[in-house]
Amino acid sequence: MKNLQKVIGVIFSFMIGTALFAKAPFNISDADYKLMMKESLVSTGNNYRLKCVLEKMKSGEKVWVAALGGSVTEGAGPEKFTDGYAYQFFRMLQKKYTPNEGKNLFFNNAGLSGTPSLLGMIRYQADVVEVCGGNPDLLIVEFAVNDEGNETMQKSFEAIIRKALEANPKTAVIALYNAAEYGNTMAQKKPVADYYHIPQVNILKIVNDAISSKKIKKEEFFTDNVHPTLNGHTLVMDCLINLCETVDNAQIDKPALIPEKLYKNPGFDNFVRVFGDDKNIKISKGAFTEKDNNTQSLKKTNKGDFPENWHKNQGSKNDTFVVEADCKNFLLTYKVQGSWLTEVFGKADIYVDGKLFKTVEGNAKGGWNNNETLLLVNDVKSGKHKIEVKMASGDEKKAFTIVAMGYSK
Repeated sequence: MKNLQKVIGVIFSFMIGTALFAKAPFNISDADYKLMMKESLVSTGNNYRLKCVLEKMKSGEKVWVAALGGSVTEGAGPEKFTDGYAYQFFRMLQKKYTPNEGKNLFFNNAGLSGTPSLLGMIRYQADVVEVCGGNPDLLIVEFAVNDEGNETMQKSFEAIIRKALEANPKTAVIALYNAAEYGNTMAQKKPVADYYHIPQVNILKIVNDAISSKKIKKEEFFTDNVHPTLNGHTLVMDCLINLCETVDNAQIDKPALIPEKLYKNPGFDNFVRVFGDDKNIKISKGAFTEKDNNTQSLKKTNKGDFPENWHKNQGSKNDTFVVEADCKNFLLTYKVQGSWLTEVFGKADIYVDGKLFKTVEGNAKGGWNNNETLLLVNDVKSGKHKIEVKMASGDEKKAFTIVAMGYSK
């Protein structure tokens, strides 16, 4: 009887899987579409964690699925953001891998436009872990089209992966490398993902190949130079489902050990977001005593994603914001004011240990309440540092918002 049930299950799984490709987007053949799925799969990594999650879904246990990334993950491109690949992926998981129409599955889309992995690292605890009520069972990490190809972004990408893997021995992480006309940073991220033995899916190559071979037109996948069309998002979803199907049909691996050492050392290990004073941080707010209610909002809530911030009102005195920190890394995120808002933001001077680090523009042309993140301290060992923020000469009476801060020790 058990063997019969297993056979029925395999047949059922095959039927659903083939249904995925019955109406291939872009009007290409099923064979070409299936080949795209196959070629998108960079690696299944060590499949133990992902297989455990899929089995947990099938058994009807509670499972949290989360996606952390930028605007593509948030759902930019289609008319409805809930038709983005992450939402489509979750709905397909409900259909394919649950016995109760997905009632045991819960979803947290932590995509936010303009987010690179450096800001994703700052957001991870509040926007992923706390929303899920703990570490998610399955986490998609998608920053390949938002990150610059430098070592700092590689380190922050590693920090997110490592933190998720260490928090729960059965949390599965998938590295997704989306496509943009300007490329992606898979080359930078793949060595890290390989180091941690996590599954990887690359969309860029299959899209470029399909466009160059004239199987699809550029405008069939892209709405602009990075955001996919509805069909483009469906392609990304199908590639992720293909990964799940491949893992589901394979024998389970032995659990992979988390490497004792970081891939890139020194890194952002044990990174902590700052919400107020703690044993390693002392804050003197100066003129930055207010809260900015117009920080960048999430599509899923239409609410600001950074309600805890430090804001200097227009017209207030130019009293300096000071942070004294015992740390090896320190990050600060500031807001670029939306052009439609009336409060006038200005330039701010940021000092590290008494030296001018950078003058930043809080009212840059084209601003849309987007966030910019600076790595102010990047040392091998922890030490005492002093961060100061004050308005630049000529902009003393203008407004400015420090959106978020974080450090590692």
